[in-house]
Amino acid sequence: MLIKRWLGSLANRAVALVVVAIILTALLVTVAGFLLSRSELEQQASNQVETIATLIAGELDDKLALRLEALNHVAQNLTMSSDVLDARARVLIRRQTALGHLFDAVYLMDEKGLVIAEHPEDYHQAGLNVSDREYFRRISYQEKPAIMVAAPIFDHRQRFIGVIGGAIALDGNNFLDQFINIRIGTSGYLGVATRSGFVVVNQRGDEAMTPVRVANPVLRDAMEGFEGTLETRSSDGERTIMSVQQLTQVPWFVSASWPARE
Repeated sequence: MLIKRWLGSLANRAVALVVVAIILTALLVTVAGFLLSRSELEQQASNQVETIATLIAGELDDKLALRLEALNHVAQNLTMSSDVLDARARVLIRRQTALGHLFDAVYLMDEKGLVIAEHPEDYHQAGLNVSDREYFRRISYQEKPAIMVAAPIFDHRQRFIGVIGGAIALDGNNFLDQFINIRIGTSGYLGVATRSGFVVVNQRGDEAMTPVRVANPVLRDAMEGFEGTLETRSSDGERTIMSVQQLTQVPWFVSASWPARE
């Protein structure tokens, strides 16, 4: 009754309208500020995830390039006949102490794809025929439980006489461990995979060389060469910001993911 009497005055109605307008304006400003802040936070998160993925991809490329350059340098100094290479293989491979600091194991293979020497010898690959392996045919291959970086060997007449290769164990104590320990927020994660669809390393616990979870459309596109940052859904259905960066030295890609709830 009192409210009706109070609103009966034209002046009071005007005051009420002003108060309502102020309240609505304040609400709109608050909502707009919230949405703007959320948009800015999401953009910052996207930029951060993309930066991390880019830095890791660049660092991986640098480390792989260093190893490939070292192998090529050694291969260029092995310009001898195939008979000499075969006869001195074990001595030659043991002399490559620098390669021992870059790889978990080093191999010499003849032109037929037969492993003629290895170091250290506890890998027990000597005598193994790898002529049917993709890395022997193309001098590049990823295989469980290690990846192989390789370079061709030619004699003085530029005739192909073999391959020198360095293995990087995916479960070993090497430079790949440096990346798997990098964290993104509280529950973000990193992964490195091949464009042929196999996991190299992954912070979510996926074993090396298991198939990539292709249920994620961004990862499917990454296998086709996609590079960029998008919002997607994880395999658990969680809204996630994901950045994919392709490597140049090998057909791999880095994926960095950060759950949007953070």
